[in-house]
Amino acid sequence: MNQLRVGIIGAGGIAEHAHIPGLKECENARITAICDIDPARLQLIGDSLNLDASHRFSDAAALIACDDVDAVEICTPNYLHMPMALAAAKAGKFLSIEKPLALCAEDARELTQVLAERGRDAMVCFSYRFRPAVRYAKHLIDQGILGRLLGMNVVYLKDSGLWPNRTMEWRFQAKYAGTGVLGDLGAHLVDMARFLAGDFASICGRADIIVPERPLPDGSGMGRVETDDCCNFLAEMACGATANFSITRCAYGHRNTIRFELYGEKGALSFHLDRPDILDIGCAALFPDHPELHEIAVPDGFVATQEQTFVNYALGMRDPYFPSLADGVACQRVLDALKRSSVERHWIAL
Repeated sequence: MNQLRVGIIGAGGIAEHAHIPGLKECENARITAICDIDPARLQLIGDSLNLDASHRFSDAAALIACDDVDAVEICTPNYLHMPMALAAAKAGKFLSIEKPLALCAEDARELTQVLAERGRDAMVCFSYRFRPAVRYAKHLIDQGILGRLLGMNVVYLKDSGLWPNRTMEWRFQAKYAGTGVLGDLGAHLVDMARFLAGDFASICGRADIIVPERPLPDGSGMGRVETDDCCNFLAEMACGATANFSITRCAYGHRNTIRFELYGEKGALSFHLDRPDILDIGCAALFPDHPELHEIAVPDGFVATQEQTFVNYALGMRDPYFPSLADGVACQRVLDALKRSSVERHWIAL
């Protein structure tokens, strides 16, 4: 196979603004089919891709069965990730799945078994591990530049929960989303923390709903929000480091602010993903006479894109930092434990 033929299930914002532009930049991939339950959306995206009507589907099963599709990218609401992924895996398709992987970790058990039997993996779309600063930080930590990790401070701030007249979309309903910012934003932070510092050992957190009601889409009244708008939690990492996490979609004035700080015995580093090519680092090995943080540009060689990484994997070239199904399951276990901790108000061991 010299070129990967990709079908996308779910033609909403994440597909339109991330997956489709990314795939268009891949010389060895082509979007051959699209699926969405909204006819207008299907036509809009299908027209933009110049797809024949026979390759525009309203039923995911039909896209999965299409002979012109080698790989399936799942860009749907969270509750549909696992049933669609399982069907695609059984059909022998390569899989890219939006985060969070599932509504709970147990839901991924059968998919894990099916892929293992076929000697396959799936990519989970933890998109921030493709930022140059994150990949370079991983490289430096693996080289031992910071020594034993002691602590992390992590922040993710958005104002999307405060947008005027935002309606009761699926993200605010537990049966469709599972969690709110915990799965939507927190999944990225949990994955980056695992990517950089290893597994979680235990956690204690609290999630809250800040905007309790939102207008129903049909204008018939107000609906009760069921998923969290913010979550703050503490973590003990298996390596011995402690961590503080703060996540909210109700931070006025913040479009998409992500800050990560890591401290070790021999040094420290931080990055702010508004500047994805910059890393702040201070350590005796690099700056023996100046212990303060220094701003440096990430060297060449730490650039990767999510879509090219997926295409390369399907064509037999696996990136060393590939976000695997196992990563998705591990992240989901942390999210499950945080949800439980918020309800029971105590530490949960992992």
